[in-house]
Amino acid sequence: MIYLICGEKNEGKTTRLKEIFYTVKNAYGFAADKQFDGDTLIAYNLLNLRSGASITLARIRTATDESAAENLIQASFCFNTSGFAWAEEVFEDALKAGADAFFLDEVGRIELGARGHSKLVHRALNSNMDIYMTVRNSNLKDIVRMFGIKEYTRIKVR
Repeated sequence: MIYLICGEKNEGKTTRLKEIFYTVKNAYGFAADKQFDGDTLIAYNLLNLRSGASITLARIRTATDESAAENLIQASFCFNTSGFAWAEEVFEDALKAGADAFFLDEVGRIELGARGHSKLVHRALNSNMDIYMTVRNSNLKDIVRMFGIKEYTRIKVR
């Protein structure tokens, strides 16, 4: 079964994903936790929901980020491609363990451009696991179309 946790920006999709994760047996996956400096968002860190390990996925973009080959620039953020590779390792661990469910946070504009977690999403959807993904309401129709999702359960944040 595919579960899409939907809501607006900053509405609590990641929080809801984590709440559900801790109720599902034999689950693996990751959440994208925000990192703040005071009130200012400065980065997103991927958190392995099973082990607690984490890696920086994205941070506020600087002028030097533009030329680094390992970076993916999207809006005001610089994404480190090693973070996406790390997320794929979390998925590989789930496959090896025979997990029943996998959690991905967040599938959005980058994946719609066939970058970021795009390959991972395709692999996860073709696995035998239940899949839980967070998706902004504004991206829902495009995500369903692009990834060929025929049937899903929508979980609203509010």
